Amino acid sequence: MNQQNEMVRPAHPPKALLLGITAVLTVGAVLALAWAIGASSHGAVNAVRVLLVVVGALACAGLLIGVWLGKKGARSVLFGLDVFLGLAVLLAALIGAAVGASSLFGLGTGVLLLVSAFLLNARAVRVWCEGEVPSPEPARGPLAQWSQQRGWQVVWNVPVRVLDQLRGQPFHEYRRKDIPVLMRGDHRGAPAMAVQVDFRHLHSVRTGPSYYSPGADRQVQPTKTVERKSSCGIVVVELPAPVPELLVSAKRDVLGDVEGLFFWNRSHRPFQGRAVGKVPTEGPAVAFREAGGHVGDYHLFGADPAYAHAVLTPQRATWLKGNRCGPVFFRLSGRKLVVWCYSGLVDVAVVDELLAVADEVASWIPAAAYQDPAGAQADRQHVPLVRLQV
Repeated sequence: MNQQNEMVRPAHPPKALLLGITAVLTVGAVLALAWAIGASSHGAVNAVRVLLVVVGALACAGLLIGVWLGKKGARSVLFGLDVFLGLAVLLAALIGAAVGASSLFGLGTGVLLLVSAFLLNARAVRVWCEGEVPSPEPARGPLAQWSQQRGWQVVWNVPVRVLDQLRGQPFHEYRRKDIPVLMRGDHRGAPAMAVQVDFRHLHSVRTGPSYYSPGADRQVQPTKTVERKSSCGIVVVELPAPVPELLVSAKRDVLGDVEGLFFWNRSHRPFQGRAVGKVPTEGPAVAFREAGGHVGDYHLFGADPAYAHAVLTPQRATWLKGNRCGPVFFRLSGRKLVVWCYSGLVDVAVVDELLAVADEVASWIPAAAYQDPAGAQADRQHVPLVRLQV
């Protein structure tokens, strides 16, 4: 997996979203002022209410200017202020309605403040204010030349919905993703495809040492939510006949899966499930953050144990772990042989290496697997590569 620590901001702000936030807050301020003026209270109470609305509007305006300028702190404070004021105004309006007071303007103000908070939390606004870790850039020139030499089609910045035609791992490892490049053609007479998928996932990280909180009467660990990116280079080769499902992967961290539920990181299989077997490897574990810290042994999922162990032996697993692209994983599913590593297609050597691994893995499939009826059943979930709509 290629990870870079430098945060990069886009060259231009998300004007449509920022204009929407500005319009929402402006309308909300007008409604709040009308609500404060029209409230049936003593004159002094109304004056205080109007003063609070004006002060709040000025504070939001100042913070909004900071958001337009891309200030991280301004976005965070304005988001928190919008949520707090929105809930407070909604509660006050509901209480007023219960005692017979006019509360339409108050309800509208509260809803608009929460809408503003929702827009402030949009990814484009967060990236504008906080930056993002850039994904490995595909080698456009070499990949285009490689595709031309082999007669492959190459497409850049592919719509994410294309992956809806390909089920399961690794295409849907995380819910948030982008596809900077997709190539397809023939490999040794069979339809094949190479694609880079950039995943985005949220995590909670520590921001300092823990401290004792008298109010909570316990130790408190300060944290913040950050967005991480991981690039996955994937090769798909179609087999001559369908074979049963088999996923060869690393064991995921259970606590990481639990955390992913809170951030809605995974839309498919939030928990990995139980492995049907484990294949040990020789040598030390390989650092690999996607698998919860390291890859030592390979785990087998979704298959008959005898079939799975016939395909992957300890010697073969050791070979996969020591690949120069990093640990390589694969999945057999119907006619699809999917091979991937957590490295972007930063060089044509990555594509060549993954295709070579696919050739090797295909030779591991026992002949009896091609006669198994479970292969045809597994194949029904996929679209043939020649019919893949890009």
